[in-house]
Amino acid sequence: MNLNLQVLSFILGIFFFLIILYNIRTKKLSPSYSVLWIILSLLLILIPIFQALFIKIARFFGVYAENLVYILLIGFLLIYVLYITSKVVRLNNQVKELISNSAILEDELKELKKR
Repeated sequence: MNLNLQVLSFILGIFFFLIILYNIRTKKLSPSYSVLWIILSLLLILIPIFQALFIKIARFFGVYAENLVYILLIGFLLIYVLYITSKVVRLNNQVKELISNSAILEDELKELKKR
């Protein structure tokens, strides 16, 4: 892995990490949603530090180290999309349940007003 890519990875990792911490402090991002982003930033920071290990892992899988970075980033994004999708589905189910509960309460209120 060339030096430019190592420096870029390290700087991006630090930058992402600081942005995530700032967003958590200002409550723009909840800690539960930020866990995967923190892992990504730490990965970007650790890749240049443990380059030899990273190259061994890449050789084990039969790819170049630079390509392994892209594979890991794509894998991270797929995991994150799955995580967000599961959250959206859960929230969608909660909204449907709230709508049906609201309709039931509205009917009960109408019946009580008739009496």
